[in-house]
Amino acid sequence: MMRRIPYTLLVCLALLMSTVLLAPAWAVQSEDSPGQILNKSQVSTQSATGNLNPKPIVKVKRAARFPRCAYPLACPEITKVRPEYMHRYATEAQFAYSVLPAPQVGRWEVSGGVLFARLRGKIAWPRYAWAGAYAGYGAGTNAADFTDGLQLPGHLAVPTWSIKYVFHRNWAVRYSGLAFDANGGGQPTGYFIFGPSQQNYGSYGYGTSIQTEYQHAYHRVGLLYDAVKNYRSSVGVFADWVHAEDKITVISSTFSGQNSVFSKGTDAAIAGLEFQRLMKTALNGAILSCDFKAGGIFLDDVEGWDAQAGARYAIPLNSGRSGYVKAGYRLAQLKKAQNDFLLKDALEGGFMEFGFIF
Repeated sequence: MMRRIPYTLLVCLALLMSTVLLAPAWAVQSEDSPGQILNKSQVSTQSATGNLNPKPIVKVKRAARFPRCAYPLACPEITKVRPEYMHRYATEAQFAYSVLPAPQVGRWEVSGGVLFARLRGKIAWPRYAWAGAYAGYGAGTNAADFTDGLQLPGHLAVPTWSIKYVFHRNWAVRYSGLAFDANGGGQPTGYFIFGPSQQNYGSYGYGTSIQTEYQHAYHRVGLLYDAVKNYRSSVGVFADWVHAEDKITVISSTFSGQNSVFSKGTDAAIAGLEFQRLMKTALNGAILSCDFKAGGIFLDDVEGWDAQAGARYAIPLNSGRSGYVKAGYRLAQLKKAQNDFLLKDALEGGFMEFGFIF
């Protein structure tokens, strides 16, 4: 009994010593030091609230202006774009040169051209001739045709012009006109009287050679109102005062003294519509449009009309200016009938016109 007590004490003492010696080493391996525990707490806090001291941004890569192609093949980046590319894939309303060229407020439009016209008409002076003047010549009227009777040329190149000034956003004043001087001669195909009386010196017919000169001037001045106006089309209403001057001189080459001169001025009014619409825009900014104008002439025993249809090709210039060329077909006719005379003249044919807007 006494022998077992020392062995028991020795075993308890060995366990105590081993526990004391091994406990610090196990604590170091299983637990961190206070500094490490503090650092771990700071890292966890930063991950939850964000980095309190972020790194300064040195360079940010800018996003590409044009997205890359979503095709299997490689697509190079766009480095340069020509104007045709943007125009081809955009609407015409986004470009200033896709607007119908028209003068702005305080600007002018000036044009000049040539009308390749066929001359038609007749004159009766006096209108109702004495029946005895036709004795021996058969029945007929006292109307001499321009080409068959007066021997005037049937085709003429007539100069035309137009000036327009815009004084308000939708209002403009315009002056236009044409004039020609035609000369002809030969033997009339019928008999007619041409003069202020029914005497023999004013009668012309077979076997008589004549020389004829016809001077005609046609002027218009009035206002133009753009009732509908946008970048693709415009509709205008115009009202003009019309003044025409006609002078016809007939000289007999067979009998001396048979010379007659007819000279009359005509004043009337014209009212009508004009329409213009954009048809196509070229890559260089040129604009093709259709152009129509028509009006009726009335007042002071006058009736007639002036109408034209054509196409305009305009090229924009800098500072809102542009130049254009226009071609089409025109008909201008006047008829004035009074007790002492009857005059009817008409010009019809193709025309070409050049103009500038500045």
